[in-house]
Amino acid sequence: MEANQKVTAPEDAFRFGQNWQRYISDYLTPERERIAAESLASLIESDLDGMTFLDIGGGSGLFSLCAHRAGAREVITIDVDPDSVAASGSLRQSIGSPESWHVIEGSILDDTFVERLPQADVVYSWGVLHHTGDMDHALRNAAQLVADGGLFCIAIYNRVTGPFLDSERWLRIKRRYNHSRRPVQVLMETAYTAYWLAGTLRARKNPFKEAREYKHSRGMALRTDLIDWLGGYPYEFATVDEIVDFCEQELGFRKRKVIPEHPLGTGNNQFVFEKLAG
Repeated sequence: MEANQKVTAPEDAFRFGQNWQRYISDYLTPERERIAAESLASLIESDLDGMTFLDIGGGSGLFSLCAHRAGAREVITIDVDPDSVAASGSLRQSIGSPESWHVIEGSILDDTFVERLPQADVVYSWGVLHHTGDMDHALRNAAQLVADGGLFCIAIYNRVTGPFLDSERWLRIKRRYNHSRRPVQVLMETAYTAYWLAGTLRARKNPFKEAREYKHSRGMALRTDLIDWLGGYPYEFATVDEIVDFCEQELGFRKRKVIPEHPLGTGNNQFVFEKLAG
């Protein structure tokens, strides 16, 4: 690769940004913003006032917005997807385009780009690094952006083996979705929605109530999350122990907090690591 060549998302990657733009236009409300802010505060358990916050794979920009409102001295949002950059930029513009909040297009796999970024007190990358196509490289580059004494807050898909819909089977489904024409994708979206509905009914839950209350999951919306999950490719996964060992032994961090997914769940394990002062 030439030194000045821009690193972009893989050609068959899911267009996350288009989904995030739908989320902002159709679902984002002050209530969802409040719930998102509460989830951010609960995860990091630190006062962001006066701190610097780097949001890797900012998507909609919602959690960058939350960090800004929480008093962060500087917020930097990066994303490789131009539509995600536009989504974050629209949120920034909606609050008057504050000079302390920067939205930048770039890849965490781009070593040259990463070298130009400043270190931050909090590096936040929720459900992102496993979608880059090279999770280990992404973790290393993201980790080097954490300032001494800072926090590394990440969420990575759980590795599941055994059930019919285990991690490897989901990898094949996601690849098929992204390699299909739009009519086939619509059929897959319909089938997956029906699968979610059947599971909800099987659990004797009201699907309408579940859909309404889904916002309590970090302020998200069920419809956009269903499409995000089905289409989320590239797709990697790891157990809690694999991520903890990598971050502590390979990257030199100290585990501060782990919120594990259900052992048979393919959702995100959440982690907060601390970078020890050099």
